[in-house]
Amino acid sequence: MWLEQVQQDVRFGAQLLRRNPAFALVAILTLALGIGLTTAVFSVVNAVLIRSLPYPHADRLVWLTRYNTLMKSEVVSGIDFLDWKEQSKSFDAMVAYGYSQKTLVAAESAEQHWFAEVTAGFWDLSGATPAHGSLFTARDRDALVLSDGLFERRFGRDPAVIGSVVTLNGRPVTICGVLPRGFQFVLPQPGLSAWRRARSASDLEGYLLNPISPGSEVRGGPMSIQLVSARLRTGVPLANANSELQQIHTRISAENGGASVGWSAPWVMLLQEKLVGDARLALLILSGAVGLVLLTACASIAGLLVARTVSRRKEIAIRTAIGASRSRVIRQFASENLLLGFLGGAFGLLLAHWIVLAFVRLAPHAVPRLGEANLDWRVLLFAIGITFAAVVLSGFVSIPYSGRHPFDELKQMATSDSTGLPVRRVLVAGEVALAIILLTGAGLLIKSFWRLSAHPPGFDPERTLMLQVELTGPDYRSSAQQMAYFRELLSRVRYLPGVRAASLMTTVARGPIQRDAEVNRLSGQTQMGSYHAVSDSFGSVLGLRLVRGRWLDEHEPRHVVMINESFARAIFGASDPIGQRIMAEGLAPSPRTVPATVVGVVADLNYKRRGASPEPEVYVPYLQIVKLRSASLMVRAFGDTAQLAQAMRVVAADIDRTQPPRDLMTLEQSLAESVLPQRFNLTLLGGFAVASAMVALVGIYGMISYFVSIRTPEIGMRVVLGASGAELVRMLVAQSMRTVLAGIAVGIGGAFGLTRLMSGMLFQVRPTDPVTFGVVAALLILSALVACWIPARRVAQLDPIAALRHDANS
Repeated sequence: MWLEQVQQDVRFGAQLLRRNPAFALVAILTLALGIGLTTAVFSVVNAVLIRSLPYPHADRLVWLTRYNTLMKSEVVSGIDFLDWKEQSKSFDAMVAYGYSQKTLVAAESAEQHWFAEVTAGFWDLSGATPAHGSLFTARDRDALVLSDGLFERRFGRDPAVIGSVVTLNGRPVTICGVLPRGFQFVLPQPGLSAWRRARSASDLEGYLLNPISPGSEVRGGPMSIQLVSARLRTGVPLANANSELQQIHTRISAENGGASVGWSAPWVMLLQEKLVGDARLALLILSGAVGLVLLTACASIAGLLVARTVSRRKEIAIRTAIGASRSRVIRQFASENLLLGFLGGAFGLLLAHWIVLAFVRLAPHAVPRLGEANLDWRVLLFAIGITFAAVVLSGFVSIPYSGRHPFDELKQMATSDSTGLPVRRVLVAGEVALAIILLTGAGLLIKSFWRLSAHPPGFDPERTLMLQVELTGPDYRSSAQQMAYFRELLSRVRYLPGVRAASLMTTVARGPIQRDAEVNRLSGQTQMGSYHAVSDSFGSVLGLRLVRGRWLDEHEPRHVVMINESFARAIFGASDPIGQRIMAEGLAPSPRTVPATVVGVVADLNYKRRGASPEPEVYVPYLQIVKLRSASLMVRAFGDTAQLAQAMRVVAADIDRTQPPRDLMTLEQSLAESVLPQRFNLTLLGGFAVASAMVALVGIYGMISYFVSIRTPEIGMRVVLGASGAELVRMLVAQSMRTVLAGIAVGIGGAFGLTRLMSGMLFQVRPTDPVTFGVVAALLILSALVACWIPARRVAQLDPIAALRHDANS
């Protein structure tokens, strides 16, 4: 019986929706927009923050590290790894690893691929099993395990390649096995950008044995740099593992005369938390933002439902007069609302699916694990829950108008009234306030992104190509062989059509930069920075500006360097650095620091990673350094770079096809990749803000349309008494704008407090930036004026006779 009544209510509600398609369409689309955006963001949050890593014993996987001030990165020395593995009792598996690009030569063709070097315990930690062949052990020094993707693309799934020998960075290795399709075990890579970390992990094509062993590491001597992951023993809390690692560190430091200079104490953290990194805060902020969009949609739908309920008060009064109970009337409206919720939720899920697909296809590496986002059972339950909550929350507001005493209702209908208008004003003011908060956040991100994307004068990265070359194999062991290759490459590329300037550049070392040894002994001045080996023309290629002195020449007769302004300020202060000497690393004939004379100072230019502060840098002629295994070839073109890029590849292959170049891209592309997370955040928050503003403007338009409709008789009387159309428009717009201005005031107050949470997402922009607040408020006021003016202007053409007839018929 109850089910039959519900079915009857739903059928009746469907008939009413068909009779009022405009109301149904606006309500369904508004609800679908709110649910779709919210569900899409939750699917990303679920994949990144909630869902466990798809690895065995994921809840016990941890990351162990120390911070090295010299490299400004979280790394571990090889001897530390060996000590921790031998002495700790909190872990049942511990692995040292590293990612790098290597040249694979097989069947007379060479390609660059990402490979991981892991210790033998990696297979136990990852739970990997071979699909073909076997996995290497600690004794297999020259063994290679292929990914399924590389096995298919490069070797055509030929099982005969198992046991064959290929060349990897000039070293013969034996393919011992192939991993199953879909196997991926992502480990943290500090020091790389978020995009590079995700890209190298997703493009990983094989695994090699990390050769670290007690015989290869000597305490106090040259050390290898490792990254370390482990698995906690069952029942061991993370805090206990941290405490044990600290105790091992303290004991070893005491036994060896104190802590290592430049190294912090070690710590342990969950692997999932490390992989998520800075994305956690951004996702939480975006979740809050999309929650505001959903609230805006609920407020808009609540306003529509109030208007619908009030417009049907005659029907409600008659039904109540002939015996319908208040609960029966409310149940009827609840059934109609649930029908709206079902349709809005269905379209919202479809919209969420499209949005998630767009996320994954357009920016798969903007957020860690973004590629795992999908509409799983958690997301579906979440969508059902918020749909039901939105329907209940929106419909609850209209309950007071759904069952008053019939005699009072019919008597009140004899005259025009403003039933429901105060509630709609409150809802519209709330929509405007939420829209202001989101628009302000988006405005701050837009201004921040604009400053991140700004180029200094004379710098045009779009026409600057970058080509990475890393020399491998026995043919390039000597410095003379390396220099000969790069001289020929640079010479031939400079004569390609369309080349304006070309230069080599590579980072030789990063470490303490000091003044002349005698001066440094007296003053103690030292500064961390980078040494770059460059050829001439590097300034014109990068757009560097000469501040004082002169440019470098490749064939300098003595050791000379150029420095940037950051270096000059840090080391020389207000004094003139030209002619002064500093201690430079890596200059021939000794790899140790040697005195070099400063001949020029260039302006700071952050051409690597936007948002980072310029650091002290030293530029030395590349022909004066000890060795040059790898370098970036940078070319500034006259016009289109597509054909030039292909010509550069041909030149490199013609010189030596066993040394394939990699990462050929424009400098603009490289810089764009460095701000990929910021662009992702901006796109999402900007989309939320636009959606919220559109919903708010629709609410404003609906409010004043409703306001005009209930005051039609009064307006007709005013026209009869001589009121002009312009006066009526001003009156209606002014009354509506009071609601808008109240919402803007509340929204600015809320934005002033909430945008402070975005400090970590902004670059050179304060979270309370007054210009952004002012521009957003002005834009919303102008938009609201238009939304008010469109329905109000119809008053100017109002026929007073029709208005009075409306009064008579009401």
